Amino acid sequence: MTVSRFTVSTLVALLWLIAGMQAHAQYRTQMSVPAPPSVLSPDPSVWWIGPQIGVNINSHTGDFLTDFCQCSFENGSGVGVSAGFEIGHMFSPLFGIALKAVYSDLRADYSYEIDLNALLNTGETVLARHERQNEVELGYFMFNPVLQLHPFPGFYLFAGPAVGVNTVGNTTYKVVMVDERYVIDIGNPDERTIEIDSGEIPGIEKLRMDVRFGFGLNIRLGRSFVFSPELSYNLPLTTISSDDNWKAEAIHVIGVFKFEL
Repeated sequence: MTVSRFTVSTLVALLWLIAGMQAHAQYRTQMSVPAPPSVLSPDPSVWWIGPQIGVNINSHTGDFLTDFCQCSFENGSGVGVSAGFEIGHMFSPLFGIALKAVYSDLRADYSYEIDLNALLNTGETVLARHERQNEVELGYFMFNPVLQLHPFPGFYLFAGPAVGVNTVGNTTYKVVMVDERYVIDIGNPDERTIEIDSGEIPGIEKLRMDVRFGFGLNIRLGRSFVFSPELSYNLPLTTISSDDNWKAEAIHVIGVFKFEL
């Protein structure tokens, strides 16, 4: 049986058409735009810049004396605000650096109860329960360069030194009668405040140094926008004032808004 010229021509044309379609498909695959990064595993940007804001959970250790009564306070705590700016650069998918410029509010409250003499309206002096309170306003503007390590997509560790200057350092001292057996008519009777005074922290150090380390997550919210929640801890290297062992440490919960360049 012989094969007609029409059949041979038809087969050749079909083979040529199929080969052309495959070559075209391969060319389009090679020239196509790569798929965008996933939300939880974005490709690292070369540069980023943006603001950051969060809260500090403060803990003060050691003790200090006030000028108002020579009263010793120790182990205070409080919650403050952090706000600042960050610029960063990725050298590779694994390593990057960032510079954080942040204002940190490290305020704290101290209090303890003590028995003090109280003068009654009858002229009698009795021992009554009082509470000594001290509110500390403490703030620093800090510069914190950090090295970032990205062991997994979307997750990173960071650590680095921090140095800054003091901007606020005041204390407010109060004595409040908490003994409900007696009514007072001195000081501020409504708040049962016997004594109140305020002023600058004595011997306050203007320079602060600490080491900060923590971790964060990169959550992509847009093509060039990433939100990064961070949790970190600062280990103080300097004291708050020059004449005691009073130090302030904090756990920082901060959100960084990264705009990729």
